[in-house]
Amino acid sequence: MIRQLRFLPFAAAVAAALSVSSASAITIVEVFTEAEAAGGINNPFLDTVVVDGSTAYAVVRDLDGADDAGVVVAYDGTNFTTVSSVAQWQATGSTNDPAAGNGAAYVGGVVRFVSSLDNSVYEIDLGTGTATEVVSAATINAAIGSSASLVASFEVTSSGQIYAYDALSANRQIVSISPANAVSIEIPPADFATSFGTTVGGVGVLGDTILVGTNTFDAIVGWDTVNDVASTVVSTAQILAVTGAASAGFGDIFAAPDGLVYFYESTADSLLVFDPADVGGTLSVLVSEAQFLAGPSSDTINQLAWYNGSIAFTDTSEGFYSVVPEPASALAALLVVGGVSLRRRR
Repeated sequence: MIRQLRFLPFAAAVAAALSVSSASAITIVEVFTEAEAAGGINNPFLDTVVVDGSTAYAVVRDLDGADDAGVVVAYDGTNFTTVSSVAQWQATGSTNDPAAGNGAAYVGGVVRFVSSLDNSVYEIDLGTGTATEVVSAATINAAIGSSASLVASFEVTSSGQIYAYDALSANRQIVSISPANAVSIEIPPADFATSFGTTVGGVGVLGDTILVGTNTFDAIVGWDTVNDVASTVVSTAQILAVTGAASAGFGDIFAAPDGLVYFYESTADSLLVFDPADVGGTLSVLVSEAQFLAGPSSDTINQLAWYNGSIAFTDTSEGFYSVVPEPASALAALLVVGGVSLRRRR
């Protein structure tokens, strides 16, 4: 598309660029790769990325099992800076790497997350680099009366509120950890089983509602934390109508600053989006599997984020990418001096 526009007169090219539908025409921009954000880790695994303004913070751990190593690397759009070192992580006393998975957030100068490798909550101060265990597994277990298994999906809001899926097969539930680190059961096992079944693929938060992608019911079900009641937010029929798949599966769910909700649908390997005020009228495929496979990313999203005004994602921990509507990308290509690649942001 951009190559075609390049030969049009400027005014005509701009008009053509702006006429493209942003619902299907997008550009996937590689923000950085796993290797670029490694921060000296020998065998890096890009676990998660949180964003504050225009700065992205990558939580990277070491796949060499004996190392118990992790770093936080800041990317300001140009440079990479290690803001928390391996030594600072190891000073927490953890015998595991920092595994932030799908649940981390920037909260008042710290990265706050649940580490799924040891079922504890950590905060990493981005000013000093100090890593601290703020809620231990023992504290969580004592509060809920069982041994939690926080290995799957969880969400951390910008206020520091955490909702974590406890995947222990005999006791599936949603655990709440408040910004003040008070632990409680938000959705008890009986309500969880009725509302979400036995298999959860993703968790998000929209206002007072916890959004759960249930692979049991092939739908996104919301839990009203004020009234303690569940309701279907996105039905199976609605999802299948836009993906064309025979079933639905879920990865990360993200309520973005633009007022829309984005989620990874794992059966069709697509990124879907909807306006919660009109789900039926707005649910659509933002990025299809074919668009993912066209590069530079893969078709498997690990975690969603918001970066420089666009939805962004990590893909199977190989890199961090943003999804830019094609009209903006095309117009930008016309305005910049030659030599800038649409596929790379440097």
